[in-house]
Amino acid sequence: MNKAIEIFGNHIYKLTQIHPQKTLKQLSFVYTAAGLQCKYFPSKLLLPARQYMQWAAADAAIKPLRNPKNSAIVSLYLPCEILHAMGIYQMFPEALACYLAAAGSEKIFIETAENNGIPKTLCSYHKAFIGLAESGVLPNPKFIINTSLACDVNHLSFRRVADYCHVPHFMIDVPSQYNKNNLQYVENQLHQMVDFIEENSDFRLDENRLAEVINRSKNTVGNFRRIIELRKDRYLSDEMTSQMLSVFATHIMLGSKEAEKYSADMIKQLSECPKERKGVRLLWVHTLPYWQDALRDLINFTDRCEIVACDMVFDALDVNLDEENPYRYMADRLLRNTVNGKRENRINAVLKYAEKLDADGVVWYCHWGCKQTAGSSAAAKEFLEENGLPTLILDGDGCNSQNVNDGQTVTRMEAFLELLENRK
Repeated sequence: MNKAIEIFGNHIYKLTQIHPQKTLKQLSFVYTAAGLQCKYFPSKLLLPARQYMQWAAADAAIKPLRNPKNSAIVSLYLPCEILHAMGIYQMFPEALACYLAAAGSEKIFIETAENNGIPKTLCSYHKAFIGLAESGVLPNPKFIINTSLACDVNHLSFRRVADYCHVPHFMIDVPSQYNKNNLQYVENQLHQMVDFIEENSDFRLDENRLAEVINRSKNTVGNFRRIIELRKDRYLSDEMTSQMLSVFATHIMLGSKEAEKYSADMIKQLSECPKERKGVRLLWVHTLPYWQDALRDLINFTDRCEIVACDMVFDALDVNLDEENPYRYMADRLLRNTVNGKRENRINAVLKYAEKLDADGVVWYCHWGCKQTAGSSAAAKEFLEENGLPTLILDGDGCNSQNVNDGQTVTRMEAFLELLENRK
């Protein structure tokens, strides 16, 4: 870890126990400064589209911290087009924890959650989220909205924080099977979500504005389909963080002007990348520990390997873009998500997109506490390797440095890259 980041993390650890409100101000200042740096002094190694999205994602993360009464805490898979149309900012556990980890500041919040009775085995993203709230650092939002999709921890963390903050809470239940009745069931809940927001705030939904947001959402999904096509035969020197930016664009920020611009710019800039292969092409499954220096040094900006996609980017690209009803479109996207239902849905999608992207191998990342990913890892490895895709099951933590063994991680990753290189 960078020495300056380590010092800042130790400072936040001590400050939070004494002046949590000062902690919020200092974290907000650092994130704002980081966003401005991305905007005005971006990394020259990145595509301009990536440079833009680094700023846009940081800006989207800082707005709800500055304007909590105009914000909602949401889960990663919530269709946020409704919130975009109503002018409501969104904060979500994965982004909060990612930025904490990047600032070396997650430890105090994870400890706070564990000291308050949260098991050590729980997902670190959600422990950091709970700790942020219960340490007094996270400002109370207007309300909390989440789905039941994919993550079991959703049922605990969002309800717990809503009770702690004394704010209204709404949950969308997503059935595991795709059929007509379930589609209508989820669509009805999205209408109820609008009623919930209007009953608990002064926000009102303009259906014409929602139609504009949905149009941007569909454009963005269509653009990412094209990005997948372009990535099949083009080389791009990149970094792990870029995949997380795309996850934000295809989830919480979907429907925003920023996500649409990012995806459109990526098409133009990828089209200009060379049609060639350099090194090993990896498809990454689940979240990425982009803050982990040992992995960054091995993967970022090297001709040896490149991550061509993360499966969380394409988890809902098969949504029906011809659906004119905005609520039915959003419901369709939830039910079609590759992490919904049987584990085979996700595993088959990984194989499908690995073939589309001409990937050489798969890294199946088992983030600490994620039972959904870890529980299907053995079956995924067996199936993918039967279909000619070498697969590395890599244990780690997307946001907690205490759960990471750099030496072991690098050794296993190095061995996997050598295996793939020898197959070429």
